[in-house]
Amino acid sequence: AAAQAAAAQAAAAQAAAAAAAAQPRSDKTRSCRVAIGQMTSVGDQIKNFQTCKQLADQAVAAGCKMLFLPECFSFIGESLQESLSKAEPLDGPAMDRYRQLSRDTGLWLSLGGFQEVGPDPEHLHNTHVVLDGSGSTAATYRKVHLFDVDVPNGPVLMESRTTAPGNKLVTCESPAGRLGLTVCYDLRFPEVYQTLTWTMGAQILLVPSAFTKVTGRMRNVTALNILQQPLFNTE
Repeated sequence: AAAQAAAAQAAAAQAAAAAAAAQPRSDKTRSCRVAIGQMTSVGDQIKNFQTCKQLADQAVAAGCKMLFLPECFSFIGESLQESLSKAEPLDGPAMDRYRQLSRDTGLWLSLGGFQEVGPDPEHLHNTHVVLDGSGSTAATYRKVHLFDVDVPNGPVLMESRTTAPGNKLVTCESPAGRLGLTVCYDLRFPEVYQTLTWTMGAQILLVPSAFTKVTGRMRNVTALNILQQPLFNTE
């Protein structure tokens, strides 16, 4: 019975991997100019939107088809509770401004780290949203790995106090290729990127982030470690 159960589990895992690998994917060589927007978000959604609009206008002027924005592009508060108070649904007024921006410019937008309303009043989702050039949602990814860290000689940061984790990985097609969506602290988990690349067919891995000064330095080392991880099992 144990052997039969193990065989059934293995078959189920193979079926899941095959289904993920069977997602539509374009392997054609493509040429697409994209822009990566750097910004310092503040505690004012309108000011942040104006900054994003300026970046979008610059991207269009440069002939880009897609603009990638960082985590907390829409808002960053002085406390987790302040961020929680700004949470909205994805069809709310904050995201609607960016949908209109996509329509006005024709740009695809990668919006990494939006304060989406969560499963209860005490928690939001840290959500990576991709909009197509018509302002429609191409993909949404809710951050799986939350930033709970006791920084040596620094603050204790507990994202899980006000954020609920997501439970699935996400890829989507775009003018630049198949995107693998993640957010910030996901970078600590190389198996995420192995799955996105080799099982789900991602060609471009997105890691929009809003690092603290101390952890940002640490994360650069982690990124190098990820690049050294084998992306397949040779055993």
